[in-house]
Amino acid sequence: MKERINRILHALNENLFEREEIVKLTLLTTIAGESIFLLGQPGVAKSLIARRIKEVFKDGNSFEYLMNRFSTPDEIFGPIAISKLKKEDKYERITEKYLPTADIVFLDEIWKAGPSIQNSLLTVINEKVYRNGQQEIQIPLKGLISASNELPATGEGLEALWDRFIIRYLVENISDPNKFNIFLSTENIGFDATIDEIDKITTAEFDEWKTSIGKVKISDEALNVINVIRNYIIKYNEKEDTKKAIYVSDRRWKKIIKVLKTSAFLNDRESIDLMDCFLIAHTIWDEVEQIDIVKGFVTDAIKLHGYSLKYSLSMFSNEIEDLNLDIENQISAKREIIYYEPKVKNIDNKEYFEVIDFSPYSYLLKTDYVKLSKSQYQTYQLLSRNLYDRRKYEIKLINPTTIRIRSLDSWDSNYSKGIDYELTKNRKSKTEIVTQKPHNAIITAWDKKVSIISKEIDKIIKTIEAFKNKDLASLRNNIFINQKLAALAEYNLNQTIDSFALEKIKVENLKKEYDAL
Repeated sequence: MKERINRILHALNENLFEREEIVKLTLLTTIAGESIFLLGQPGVAKSLIARRIKEVFKDGNSFEYLMNRFSTPDEIFGPIAISKLKKEDKYERITEKYLPTADIVFLDEIWKAGPSIQNSLLTVINEKVYRNGQQEIQIPLKGLISASNELPATGEGLEALWDRFIIRYLVENISDPNKFNIFLSTENIGFDATIDEIDKITTAEFDEWKTSIGKVKISDEALNVINVIRNYIIKYNEKEDTKKAIYVSDRRWKKIIKVLKTSAFLNDRESIDLMDCFLIAHTIWDEVEQIDIVKGFVTDAIKLHGYSLKYSLSMFSNEIEDLNLDIENQISAKREIIYYEPKVKNIDNKEYFEVIDFSPYSYLLKTDYVKLSKSQYQTYQLLSRNLYDRRKYEIKLINPTTIRIRSLDSWDSNYSKGIDYELTKNRKSKTEIVTQKPHNAIITAWDKKVSIISKEIDKIIKTIEAFKNKDLASLRNNIFINQKLAALAEYNLNQTIDSFALEKIKVENLKKEYDAL
């Protein structure tokens, strides 16, 4: 299947330049049975792409029409059958070679369609049915491609029709100078695509594919990404500076899933993967200014949250945290410590410490005390008990509540060696955490827990690595998505591996911690 679709895409892109993505999206949307809108100025190959898509289907018929304000249903759905109206009094149209009998329909300047055409188009797109007089005709429509150089005007009742175009794409002129030069040098580009008959899709195949596409599964990763994108949209719409809110209905999300399933099916997969989710960026914008915004939503959701459910860290994080708490409780014990500190005495709005049994100069300024050294004497004044006289002494610190004092006078008896004096003190207490080695049975239980966690983490890392080596090949080879985007999907996977590795380091460090006791 994948090789066949690749051959079809190659043929559709022949002599087209910078149109690979829009060709892919148009083919994808058509096979999904949905509709696409191309926004762009005249002359950017919108109609050419639509005509080539017709060639994909064996014996496919196409219908194209350039709308204007005066377009009538007769020009789109066929003229009134006058003979039937006269003979049988039946109001029916001759639909042959008009929209109701076409496999591929291209409607240019779609927003110029009047209300009567719009209403019929809604039924055609929704139900693949055309009401011709009193009968309902099942039409063979596979894809409706519309185009315009403008978006639908507000207030003209075009919202319902606009919502039916699942893929929306901005088509611009060729930007690469080299490709533009080749384009100018190419004589005949041609409206038709040369597709091998064996590769063309039959109506029977198309119907069979619809059944198979319906069976494609939606992976948990895809569902998670979609919900993240929805949350991004909600937050964006809540911002005060948002000019126009982004609205994506539940019905539209259902249609988007159909396109993603089709992508998975045509890529030979049984479920939607993260690369398919990049297609969402083409489905949820309403204004040109929102295109880059929604691309950012989709990119961030895939890059940051792609595999967050598939490989969850929470279980291991909780187990490691529980083990850490248990280790802390077992190896840590509280102990009350008794200590003393000098008692402050306030004198004339200054703080002093009182020297016991040293009279009459008994008060040392607290500001001087904090400067004391244990290694050498320093000269400071002591205040007399009369709170007036002062005298200088050499003082050094012995311990927090003991100082050594010696006189500056050589005749004084304590001049040479000094004498130790206690300071008036207060008794204090504090709680201190001390480390202790737990019982061997507890350590054995911890070793078992560490071993289990480490092995489980190693197992998950190996699973992710195996997934990378095997299944990520499909991410890198999605036929509808630029291969460069695969790196964004892989980014989350690599981050997940790193996160698990960090958790393993955490648990190993816990073991080192209690082994060192």
